[in-house]
Amino acid sequence: MRPLALLALLCLAAPAAADGPPAPAPLTWAHAPPPFAPRVRTGVKGLRPKRRGLVDLDRWPAEPASPPTAEIDPIAFGDALEALCVWLPRKRRARWSHDVLDAAKAFEVDPFLLGALIFRQSRCRSFQKSDFGVGLTQIHPAMHRPHLFDGAYRYHVWTGERWDRRILDLPDVKFTAANLKSARGNVFLAAALLKVAAEQCPANDGAFGSVPHRHPVSHFVWGDTVRGAGAEDRILTDRRRLLEYYGGQRGPPRGKWRGLTLHSPLDGAPRKLTSLMGEPRQGGRRRHMGLDFESASGEPVRAVADGTVFFAGVDRKRGPSMNVPPEDIPKVKARTMAPGGLLVMIRHEGGLVSAYMHLSSYNVRQGDVVQAGALIGRVGRTGMQRSAAHLHFELRHDGHHVDPLPHVKPYVFLPGDTWRGRREAWEKKRRKRRRKRRR
Repeated sequence: MRPLALLALLCLAAPAAADGPPAPAPLTWAHAPPPFAPRVRTGVKGLRPKRRGLVDLDRWPAEPASPPTAEIDPIAFGDALEALCVWLPRKRRARWSHDVLDAAKAFEVDPFLLGALIFRQSRCRSFQKSDFGVGLTQIHPAMHRPHLFDGAYRYHVWTGERWDRRILDLPDVKFTAANLKSARGNVFLAAALLKVAAEQCPANDGAFGSVPHRHPVSHFVWGDTVRGAGAEDRILTDRRRLLEYYGGQRGPPRGKWRGLTLHSPLDGAPRKLTSLMGEPRQGGRRRHMGLDFESASGEPVRAVADGTVFFAGVDRKRGPSMNVPPEDIPKVKARTMAPGGLLVMIRHEGGLVSAYMHLSSYNVRQGDVVQAGALIGRVGRTGMQRSAAHLHFELRHDGHHVDPLPHVKPYVFLPGDTWRGRREAWEKKRRKRRRKRRR
């Protein structure tokens, strides 16, 4: 039997058109109202939808399937989890691997989805506690406490005619702060909640006015009313990354520059872009010279093609950029960095140069020969003042910048493909109209 949380089970509907700035229209419900109050993630400052989900959800390719849980090698899965989390000690890696696989088997959910939740929600820190939640998967106690008592979780599922009450026995799961901070207790409860969400979705979407989304994991993040699809996009991206680390394959290269094939600079493609080449910066005083990839701090950055590193160092405010050996990175002071921050540049066949900026670290030095897909650094926010961590990627040829978009398009979604991007375009046109009226 396939796990209930496999991505074939989708919560998807087409959004309706709306006047004014673009925003996804909530789904509607024309049946009996649910006999329970909506679960809501409360008390979180700034928990507002950023509208980073795609306008057309059908543009996402089918998510890769997970191998059957019983056939997953715990050691290989632990190694993949460590590659995702970056820092896991060996003993913890083995223990967490068994915890995730045991929970996935007990509740028939996808272990790779559980692993993605562990990274995305807490960055793999079991004692993490915040307004958002507690433990590895950041479970929100107030949202679920009314439904969990006497060793069971009580919930309702729409059968097509009525809401049926169901009880999920959880004899070994205690809803206490200590248990939620325990890796095993948190992961088992997270697996149970994913099972519940899979059974309730998509009926709960219309009943509580959720916006369109692809997967029940959105309800783990938001509760019964999903207000944006951006969170699930990031979790599913991490799931793709975890599958790649487990299988040891990133897929065939699909980008092209003349006769050279290009890989994605980030794992888990396709990825969303937040900025394109040519966009104004610093109030219009300069232009953006590459692409910004939405990404998480610490993510691996990879060479897009075979080549030789001819620069690995720091973009300085004063004086020319300077090569810095990886071991000397801690000596570089943040206040001396220009906007590029820590960066790596690789020269490829045909004179093409790729550049990777704002890195938190890199593991190559000038003169190193690297292969396509090789790890060269990690995502950071060096050189930036306000933006969140992301990868800035450039291509150059004969000393001139080349727009990377046509050459990496198979790996990306444009900013205008998202609700946020369309809203920003709408607001830009509105400001332009206002300036014309004032003249």
